[in-house]
Amino acid sequence: MLRYPKSDLHLQRQIIGSLRHARRALTALSNADLVDILGSVGEGLLGGPNADTIELIAREADLSIQMTAAVLDGMAPSWSRDGLARLLASDLAAPRSLESFAEAGNRRIRALAPGVTLHFGAGSVPGLTATSMLRALLARSPVLVKPGAGDIVLTAIFARALHRADPRLADAVAVLYWPGGADGWLEWERRGLAAVDQVVVYGRNETIESIRSRTPATTRLVEHPDRLGVAIVDPAGDPDAASAAARAVALFDQRGCVSTHLILLLADAAGARAWCGELASQLAELGSTLPPGPTSSGELSRRHQLARAATVRIAAGGASGGTIGYWASRRARWAVIMGPIDAFAPVGGRTAWVVPAADIESCTSALAPFRRVLQTAGVAGVRSGGERLCEELAALGATRIAPLAQVPFPEPDWLHDGARPLGELIRWGEVRQHGRP
Repeated sequence: MLRYPKSDLHLQRQIIGSLRHARRALTALSNADLVDILGSVGEGLLGGPNADTIELIAREADLSIQMTAAVLDGMAPSWSRDGLARLLASDLAAPRSLESFAEAGNRRIRALAPGVTLHFGAGSVPGLTATSMLRALLARSPVLVKPGAGDIVLTAIFARALHRADPRLADAVAVLYWPGGADGWLEWERRGLAAVDQVVVYGRNETIESIRSRTPATTRLVEHPDRLGVAIVDPAGDPDAASAAARAVALFDQRGCVSTHLILLLADAAGARAWCGELASQLAELGSTLPPGPTSSGELSRRHQLARAATVRIAAGGASGGTIGYWASRRARWAVIMGPIDAFAPVGGRTAWVVPAADIESCTSALAPFRRVLQTAGVAGVRSGGERLCEELAALGATRIAPLAQVPFPEPDWLHDGARPLGELIRWGEVRQHGRP
């Protein structure tokens, strides 16, 4: 049973005031000290929590135990000393600017995080909130964290480890769960949004729109809404592409912002049908090694509607079904649908929609309607025209283009929604030098 405190505004003022007071000690830490302290906590989870804790995290997140272990193993390297050091070096041309003013041509620059950051975590995948929390602390911003309902346990474990690691971090981290947007908590949220200096929110579009409407214009807002992951595959250039695609679809049970939902396949109808069969076989195999968690009624309903539409189109297209096809497990644990782009909709539950495409131009044309939600594009087997494909994907709005096999677990220094993960949390101050050209 989930328990949370009453919406006590006095408690809120105490928490935020204490965090604001802790900023001075946090700011006094050097980059090396912060990387060492934060990274040591992250590395403590590299081997994964004990079996009982993994089971608790899995049950809370509605993931299988095997999937939960795989997710933590994939995320934990970005929490390590090496991962945090790479992030620091990649995001800031002069990392020392987080410690003091640094020379930069005819000026001196200083990287500063706002005083207190309020994080609204998504509950879809455990570990996302911990990653966001670590980045803010690395930028020297104390954090008040509201984890999503499916990510409370791991966030609390991380926060307790930070508290034990160093008293300066203990004072700079507060984790508190409350039912976001619920009656009795709207005033709590409104006051909190007005009291902090920066808000980071992950979640569904309606959640972000609600928070945006209640956040003062003077409070910095960093948003990470719903995103769509896609893949462009040339099976002739990569015989293992079906395996990589299956893993990109299956990991996180297709709930992550990096999860692949749509696959543009450079093949004719016959070749696409054969490849879809191979993808289905790979998904069936992953169903044993990385079994899915419970499928929601919404996912089942949406997939059923797509299956019915595909079946009708197959019947209308004659015995072969033309470019329409449907493969699925008997227990509705995964599905592969081959069909036209105008019928596609992301439904989750390990559902891969495959669209045969004649060439790169057909791929990018098919993606044009999704330019507002594109994030990660996995590429496999594309040899000819690969650079042109990257240019066109970036122009469409894809902010992360990577080999398909690397899509599920981004490196710590990869861009996030088109911004630098650490850079989006800081603001810059400058001192202009006189007497220089």
